[in-house]
Amino acid sequence: MDDIKTSLGHFQEKKRNYHLHSELHLLVDEARTLFKETAKKGPGSFSFYLGFFKRLGINEIRQILGEVKESKVDNPGKLFWWKVKNKLKEKSS
Repeated sequence: MDDIKTSLGHFQEKKRNYHLHSELHLLVDEARTLFKETAKKGPGSFSFYLGFFKRLGINEIRQILGEVKESKVDNPGKLFWWKVKNKLKEKSS
């Protein structure tokens, strides 16, 4: 029985962050880790991403993140923010 516990211990996921309490927060965290953002304030910060994500909505952000993940670009962050900018322009028109 101990062998099973030790074997399964290797496959445990990382501990859950209790500050991420909504689907939107999880998306922000996923995007920031994908683009390797570590800023505490200003562009690249959690609140910066959250503001844009609230304006676009969960479905559109998921779609954009999926497109960025599938594309083979050198800088996925630039592509992501270009797509966000275009979506916001479409919404305001």
